[in-house]
Amino acid sequence: MFVMGSVGELVGDYLKRRIPLFIGVLILFVMGISFGSLAVQTLSEPQRADLSSYLEHFYASFPQEVAVSNRPLLARQGMIDTIIKTSGLMWLLGLTVIGAPLILGIIFLRGFVLGFTIGFIIEEFVYRGVIVAITSILPHNILVIPAILLAGGATLSFSLSATKTLIGAEQNIYNQFLSCTFIILCSCGLLALAAFVEAYITPVFIHLTQGLFV
Repeated sequence: MFVMGSVGELVGDYLKRRIPLFIGVLILFVMGISFGSLAVQTLSEPQRADLSSYLEHFYASFPQEVAVSNRPLLARQGMIDTIIKTSGLMWLLGLTVIGAPLILGIIFLRGFVLGFTIGFIIEEFVYRGVIVAITSILPHNILVIPAILLAGGATLSFSLSATKTLIGAEQNIYNQFLSCTFIILCSCGLLALAAFVEAYITPVFIHLTQGLFV
């Protein structure tokens, strides 16, 4: 408990000193969600029909036995994929400094995908879509979203500090690097928990809502 409290205090102090930056990251993510939900309107009828048919088939035929046996593998794969492709990638881009615009792109894209997915499901299935979004998308994303925001804000903060150093401003770049890496590790921890939730808890909710598509 003491260790968790110390980590929470460190993260809280880090966020307080960079509130404007993290607010900007949050706004960018929300913009991605908004554009993603609006993009649903651009789908043609055949595209809507294909996606709707796929989702209905997926939920109606979701195999409980296979899901249970594969959960450890799914959790490991989820951890590797999300950590490497999200926090890890943003950390590397932040170290390059010139990769900062790509970090912004990743944050926006993750919001866009989430907004599009939720928007399509709710628009297509109405009340069933709301239930599905809450039970199958929300649980792990409660952890994924803070992880993305933490990683994005930390790496952008380091890039800004590194840029100031390059133009001659005095910055303790070593401390900035350590702080950024620490926040990235916290982000990776959240993504690992999210992968666990997605592999072990989300399938349970999917089975509970299968009746909506049968």
